[in-house]
Amino acid sequence: MPAKFHAPDNLRKAVMVAFVLFLQAIAYSSKTELAYCNGSSKPGSVTLNVLTESEKAAGWILLFDGKTTRGWRGFRRQEFPGGCWRVEKGCLHRVPDGSQPKIAQCGDIISTETFSSFELKFEWCISPGANSGVKYLISEDRPQSWEQAYLEYHYADLLREAQENGTSTNLTSEIFRYTPIGFEFQLIDDEANEDARSGPKRVTGALYDLVGPSRRPVRPPGQFNEGRIVVQGLHIEHWINGTKVLEFERGSQDLKTCIARSKFAKMEGFGSVSRGHIDLQDHDGEIWFRNIRIRLLDDK
Repeated sequence: MPAKFHAPDNLRKAVMVAFVLFLQAIAYSSKTELAYCNGSSKPGSVTLNVLTESEKAAGWILLFDGKTTRGWRGFRRQEFPGGCWRVEKGCLHRVPDGSQPKIAQCGDIISTETFSSFELKFEWCISPGANSGVKYLISEDRPQSWEQAYLEYHYADLLREAQENGTSTNLTSEIFRYTPIGFEFQLIDDEANEDARSGPKRVTGALYDLVGPSRRPVRPPGQFNEGRIVVQGLHIEHWINGTKVLEFERGSQDLKTCIARSKFAKMEGFGSVSRGHIDLQDHDGEIWFRNIRIRLLDDK
């Protein structure tokens, strides 16, 4: 019979102390992140999802009331994808639940209304390492060839992932049927997410994969930021925390050149949609949205 091993008392105590400290660190980190992302971006109270009298007079309307999912639904779906999105503490929260099948209970959420020329403001707080975005001028009535082009662009990565996971390698464009495709105000952890490190056109505030921001006045993950998108006729601007970070003209030769060099190159007519939905992206990562408001603008 083998001899029993008895760890010295001091070793057992050291292990127990280390384990307790580890659990406390996890709890503190979680509480700190939630305190930021479900509350203020800095100490003090913030009025959530309420318009001032001056905002009402200026034509602002709330797209999210802070209490319900009214005004939102899944892309190409009538219902709201409640498997991955929750209304919590005045926020639309994409919860960290990767176990739900994306095509059924998860996925992007879109405004039930469509808009052409508008000014959109929103606040977001992203978790460490996460990736998301706000898409706009999103149409549910698009060429099926766009989905095929998306499949071709991502095919190698999708095939490798299927092989690694032991899932079907019979990949078709149907997997992108519920993926909104269009202009995107990128939201991402610029330091920790691999996609952000691939280039300036994929960092926070970028017109995703097309135009990089001139500045990056963004607060780190765990704190709220304010985004602003201005669409007026063909002219579009992205703003972060009161600073304009990019502008472009829809249909311009410069933009056409950017599209030709991007993942959207084979999508005929990409960027030509003049009226569409506002979209909050589900990219599996955890993110909070609040104070989402919009006002209509005259076309230039």
